[in-house]
This record gives sequence, C-alpha cells and structure tokens, in this order.
Amino acid sequence: TAVGHFPGTDNPISIKSLDDLVTHNTAILGILGIGKSVLSIELVERMMAGGIKVICVDLTNQYSTELSPYYDTANELPALEALQAIGEAGKTRVRQNVEDGGSRNEFAAAVAENISEFLNPENPRRLKIFNPNHFEVWRQDSRPFNNTASMATLSPAEITQIISEETLNAAAALGMTDRAKVCLVYEEAHSLVPEWNSAVAEGDQTASNGSARAILQGRKYGLGCLLITQRTANVTKTILNQCNTIFAMRTFDDTGKDFLANYIGKDYAASLSSLSERQAVLFGKASSCENPILIRLNDRDKFIQAFRDENPPPPPPTDDLPPESPEPPSSGTPASNPPEDDVPF
Repeated sequence: TAVGHFPGTDNPISIKSLDDLVTHNTAILGILGIGKSVLSIELVERMMAGGIKVICVDLTNQYSTELSPYYDTANELPALEALQAIGEAGKTRVRQNVEDGGSRNEFAAAVAENISEFLNPENPRRLKIFNPNHFEVWRQDSRPFNNTASMATLSPAEITQIISEETLNAAAALGMTDRAKVCLVYEEAHSLVPEWNSAVAEGDQTASNGSARAILQGRKYGLGCLLITQRTANVTKTILNQCNTIFAMRTFDDTGKDFLANYIGKDYAASLSSLSERQAVLFGKASSCENPILIRLNDRDKFIQAFRDENPPPPPPTDDLPPESPEPPSSGTPASNPPEDDVPF
C-alpha cells in the first residue's frame, strides 16, 4: 500500500484516501526525466484497483505501453480510428453558419458518446487514453465565399477542452456522489491546459479555461484530475491552485519554487533543487501524514511485482471471441458418459 518510504528507512508512506486523491485533485511537479510519469502511472494503477475509471490525455504514448495489461486495445483502437475519421472529414465542410463548419461539433458529439459508454457502470473497462496529437479536427474560421472558407485545426489544448467537458457531462449524467468516479490525467499539462500567458495557438486560453471549469465543477460528480508537468509556471493556475495533494520533485525554476512555497513552506521549497532522483516532497489531503514530508518513491519493477500480485490486471476481453459451436443434433441414441478427466470444470 506504500507509495514510498522515508529515505534510508523502511517506514512506509501511504495514500490515505484514493477518493481525496482524485476529487480534490493532485499535481506531480518536477523537471524532465525525474520520474513524474512513473509515479503517475503507479497512481493510475491504484485508482483502477480501487474501482475508479481513468481517462488519460497523454501526448507521450507512455500510458498505453506501461498500462497495456489494463488497456482494451481491441475495442479502443477502432473507436479512436472512428474519431480520427470524423475529425479529418471536416476539412472541406464549409457552412454558411461559421459555427457549423468543420468537424468540431461532430467530433465533440462522438467523444461524448465514447466517454458516456466508457463511464457506464455496466462497462467493466477502467482505462481510456486519448492523444490529442493523433486527431485532426477542423474548425471554420471565416464566412464562406464561393463555397470556400478559412479552416484551421484544433490545438491539443482545444481537443483537451472537448474531452474534459464531455467527461464532466457524462459524470453529471450519472448523478452526484461523494466518492471518486473518474479521474482525468493531464500528462504534459503545460501543453494541454496552459496558463493564459503561455498559450501558443489562437483559442488556447479559452480552451484552458473550459477544461478548468470542468475540473472545478466535477467534484460533486466524482470527477477530479491528476496533473503532471515539468513547467509549473506554464500551467493554468485555475487548476493548479485546486490541487490539494502535491508531489514536488526536483525543480530549478524560481517560479515553480515560489508557487510550491505556499504549499510546503520556504524551507522545503528551497531544498527541491537538491532532491535526488525518485525523491519527492509529499503534502496534502491524500497523504497519510499531516505535514510535508520527504519520501523515496517506489521503484517501478518492485511496485509491479508487489501490487499486481494483490491486484492482478483484468483478464483479456472476450467480446471478439468467436461464438461457441452449436451442439450437434441428437441422433436419438443417448451419448455415453465421458470419463471424469474430460469433464470441463
């Protein structure tokens, strides 16, 4: 159950509550290559084992690889290909009403249906992954002239807004709850939910605000987020300020340390630049300790060995297996009883 331990000891540090980890939002902050994604993938496994569904918005493709035992490729890939086709079809869809041009509306409707099906309590799948870079979704930017108009593709932040808002809508349709129901994972959050002064593409600021509203409203429906970034200064503070659990790993930028000083104190924040790999300062509602603490995080291979023994991945889906062959018609002669060794149970 331990997410780590005090450095140099065997004293474990655990996540006190998965519900608090999700609904009160969590952030993992630190420089490139320090182990943020390894920690986030471990937390995702813990969420799924606790019955929480997870939607990863991932630009790295790391989650589908590391979490392959939990990822239903046979069902997910056709659905993603269908979304890609819907997005690409909007490149030449010019309409008199600018809002109706392109493929954004059709894409959003398809994402809504996809996520609603995933969050259906009768659906046993626990993991869904979207990579915004894989979608070519078009919007119409101008009024038509001679059946042509200016068209532009949606940025990763704008596609993230669609995913966030449709996840909120699907969670709200299931009713209010005080338990965690679904977690949105923002990997490389500085590209998915950028701060207003870090927005690159036109519309990113509005998109980031839309994603933030979904997270702010989601708690009463069991929706929360796990935010991972190496650039604290470039992530929207509307979401970051709502993260009640923080894993602060090695960082050098003053903006990041100044922000974290409000959570963990100036002394801990000043020490962040000297943290070793796989070390983090943990603080917040989901921690088993009331005060900020320095912990040595789990090694991935040892975590898998220990955790999956107790929480094995689900068996492969059987949706696509061929139906069983029908029994041959009876010939009227009673069949002889099979030997005991052949009884199939």
